[in-house]
Amino acid sequence: KYMTDLKWSRFNFLVETEKHRKYLYNSYSNSLIALDDSLYASLLFLSRDNGTSILSAFSEEEIEYLKKIYALVEDDDALVDILHHQSMSRLYSKKTMVLTIAPTQSCNFACTYCFEKWRQSGALSNRTEDAIINYIKHLKQEDGLESVNLTWYGGEPLLQYKRVISLARRIDELGLKINENLLITNGYFFTPEVVEKLVEAKISEIQITLDGFRETHDIRRPLINGKGTFDTIIKNLDDYYNSRFRGAFAIAIRVNIDNRNYDSFMEIYRWLNDRYKSKKLIVYPGIVVLDETDCNASTCLSRNAVTDIFLDLFTKYGVVTEELYPDDVNMECMTRSPYSMLIGSQGEIYKCYEDLGNKELTVGNINDPEVWHNYELIAKYAVGIDHYNDPECRKCSYLPICRGGCPIRRFENVYKGKHNDCCTPFKGRIKDYIELYSKILND
Repeated sequence: KYMTDLKWSRFNFLVETEKHRKYLYNSYSNSLIALDDSLYASLLFLSRDNGTSILSAFSEEEIEYLKKIYALVEDDDALVDILHHQSMSRLYSKKTMVLTIAPTQSCNFACTYCFEKWRQSGALSNRTEDAIINYIKHLKQEDGLESVNLTWYGGEPLLQYKRVISLARRIDELGLKINENLLITNGYFFTPEVVEKLVEAKISEIQITLDGFRETHDIRRPLINGKGTFDTIIKNLDDYYNSRFRGAFAIAIRVNIDNRNYDSFMEIYRWLNDRYKSKKLIVYPGIVVLDETDCNASTCLSRNAVTDIFLDLFTKYGVVTEELYPDDVNMECMTRSPYSMLIGSQGEIYKCYEDLGNKELTVGNINDPEVWHNYELIAKYAVGIDHYNDPECRKCSYLPICRGGCPIRRFENVYKGKHNDCCTPFKGRIKDYIELYSKILND
C-alpha cells in the first residue's frame, strides 16, 4: 500500500535556513518538523522524484508519521474537499454569530483615507435596540445560538456611547457566551466618564487609531473643522492609564501606514510602549489600501511590500507585528456567513464594514418581520466568491492557510472585473517566515 497509494503532498515545503537548520512545513496540518541532514536529503529527493520507489528507503514508522502530518497523502484533492466541507460547516453553523453594531454613522473626524462614502445622519433608536435584542433571543431559542463575537463600530460609536452601553448590557443579560466585545473608536471621546461606563458594560477591547505623532496624525485624522486630534487622544489615554481602570481593556492602537509614513512607525511604537508600559497594550501597523483603484506609485503597498515591512520590523527591532507562523484558527468572515451581520443606525443590515450606508448593499432590516431580503447578494458573498470553487485556489499549496483573502476584494474580482491580490502574505515567502520563526525558537 505504501508503495502504490502514497505520494508527496503539494502542501509540503522543505526549508533550509541560513544557519542550515532544516524543516518540513505542511500547510494542511500546519506542522513544522525539524529534520536531520539525512532525512532532509531523502525528503528532498522524494519531493523532486515523487515516485514510489524511493519510499522503500523510509521505515514503516517514518511513513506512518509522514502520513499523520499529511506529508504523504493518497489524494490532495480529497483533502481540499474536506477543507471545503469544514468551511461550509462553519459558515452555516448557527451556534456562533458575528454581530457588529453601528449605533451611528456620524463622525467627528474627517480622515483623509476614510472609505465610508455613504454617510447618513441619525442614531439607533429604542425600537431598533429592542428589535436587535428580540432577534438574538429568537436565534437562541429557535436556532440554538450559543455565543456572540460583538463589535461596536461607526461612524464614531462613542457619539452614541449611551446606546452602546444600553445594548451591551442587554446582550450580556441574554446569557450567551460573548467571545469578544470590541469597540472601534477614534479615541476622541474615550474620556474618564465614558471609560467607567464601558467597564460596567463589560467592553473588553478598545481599538484606537493613531497615525504617528502630532504633525502626521493631525494631517491625516483631523476633526471635521480641521483642528487636530492628537493631543486629545493622548490626554484620554493618559487619563485611562493613570486611573483605577488601568488594565480593564486590552488597548490596540492601530498606526495606519503607507510609503509616506512607514519610517515613523517604530518611533510612535516605542513612545507609546514607554509611556504606558502595559502588557495589555498592542501597537500595530495597519495597511491603508482600499482597492486597486486607490493605489498609486507613491502610496500603494503590494502584498510582498507589506510582508517586507513586517519581517523588517522583526529583523531590525525584534517587533512582532504580524504572525510569523500561520495560525490554525479557522474562522469565516462575517461577510460570507449568512447568519452574521452589521446593523446600521436605522436597523439596516449589511455584510461588510465597507458596505455600511450603501443602500444598494443592504441585505435586510432588523426591524422587518422577515429580517433578511437580499438573498442574491447573500448568496454571492457566501457561495459566488467561494475560493474553494476557484480552480487556481484549489491547486494552490497555500490554500489551507490562506482562507481566500478578503471576501470584498474577491467579490470585486469576480463580479466587477478587478484584479486585487487576495493571496496570503505567506505565499511565496514561507521560507522567510520560517527563517525568522526558527530564530525565535533557537536563539
